[in-house]
Amino acid sequence: MLLVMLKIIADDLGLSDCINEGIIALLKSGKIDGASLMANGLAFEQAIAAIQSLAADNLTIGVHLVLVEEQPLSQAILPVNYKIFFLKYVLGLLKLSEVEKECRAQLNKIINSGIKPKFINSHQHLHLLPGITRIIVKLAKEYGVNDIRLVREPIRFGSGRLFRQGESILLRWLSALAKIKIKQAGLTNNDFFIGFINAGNLQAADLTVAQQLAKKYPNSIIEIGAHPGFANDALRVKYQKWGSYHWPEELALLNNFNHE
Repeated sequence: MLLVMLKIIADDLGLSDCINEGIIALLKSGKIDGASLMANGLAFEQAIAAIQSLAADNLTIGVHLVLVEEQPLSQAILPVNYKIFFLKYVLGLLKLSEVEKECRAQLNKIINSGIKPKFINSHQHLHLLPGITRIIVKLAKEYGVNDIRLVREPIRFGSGRLFRQGESILLRWLSALAKIKIKQAGLTNNDFFIGFINAGNLQAADLTVAQQLAKKYPNSIIEIGAHPGFANDALRVKYQKWGSYHWPEELALLNNFNHE
């Protein structure tokens, strides 16, 4: 029997009230399969209350580890900018003990709030750096979280965004290394990922590619990573450093998409 698993995961639950509102609406309507929760998001408590109001035993909520660009929970000393974080990691200047301390604090906060997370991913996909992957696999085993996101997005020639395509190749390589550790630990992962190249600006063409992958590779898990939500001027100003994020447009796109 062939199994096709196409799932949509909304990241950044807990980032802000208006992002929460959009994601929770999609969860209620069944338009997405799950959401990843930011323990250090400013609207974390509101997100927890909204999740509890859904009262669904099979609700799929995961951990969106945020090691940069938000305030650490553990007072860990970590670079704020992800490019500096990556550079320090490459140069061996990043203290992995600080990374583990912060990851553990975020997991503890989510679990102590009554959530049993089903998966782990991360802001800027930093969990795929090999030294950090080892930490995440260890913590996943310790906390009983079975699934870790890989970022394997097919290269689409002629689609533009060449620098982003180059970054995607690096993430595919890091994901291949991470997969070895994940499988050795008896954990699971997705096979393909759509949503990195057009992060913050998911398009109908991306959803079509995901559907084509599902048909081409039965018995595979294709994950669509999305950033839906409502938005206001304060949110746009605060996160302009992320570039142009189209939260309401992604919300509308997913509301009109049927992936049954």
